[in-house]
Amino acid sequence: MNELERIKKMYDNGFRCIRYDDTKDGDMCIYFKNFDNEDSDALRVSDFEQKMQIKNFINENTMR
Repeated sequence: MNELERIKKMYDNGFRCIRYDDTKDGDMCIYFKNFDNEDSDALRVSDFEQKMQIKNFINENTMR
């Protein structure tokens, strides 16, 4: 399973991205929290295409 699919499952289970750090030429660290049960998780992604897909997914699913 790629990282985007894993994140989609996490969102289905109540997790939300609380922050991500993306360096220009390095890894992107993504931090998640489930506010219902106070769980937290983090992922590290290095593939450029996956980073862009993940950013788009997070931005589309963020409350404003």
